[in-house]
Amino acid sequence: MAVATDIVEEQRSSRVEEREDDLQPCDHNRILVVDDEESIRRLFEVILKSEIPGGVVETVQNGQEAVEHFGSGHHAVLLMDLHMPIMDGRRAYHEIMDLCRERRWEEPAVVFCTGFAPPEAVTRAVKESPRHCLLSKPVTAQTLVDAVRSRL
Repeated sequence: MAVATDIVEEQRSSRVEEREDDLQPCDHNRILVVDDEESIRRLFEVILKSEIPGGVVETVQNGQEAVEHFGSGHHAVLLMDLHMPIMDGRRAYHEIMDLCRERRWEEPAVVFCTGFAPPEAVTRAVKESPRHCLLSKPVTAQTLVDAVRSRL
């Protein structure tokens, strides 16, 4: 019976690996900064471009633009504010994850960055996946770079 159980486990593991291998990978040079504050977008862009050579850093000002931009860019890392007009970061995160499932795309790493207490859904997403993290504003340049670089 132990042999049969081992075979079933190997088959399950093989199917999971096949499904992950079938996913279209992210563009591991692309970073999308999403924040409604222009000064923060510019600052994060300058920091990331200077500290991550070869990285392509793009910026948008709200969650709706993030979903649209991600849909055409398949960025590896999203640096996402949570409190924005039009569409907040939590909703944008869920829409981007849905888009990845629909298109069979690898999901991006998301670095949530906020000056407020995060919603439970964001805290849960960070706890469930080491690919995601939560940074509190104000954030140091080194902390920002380390969080993004380790997820590329």
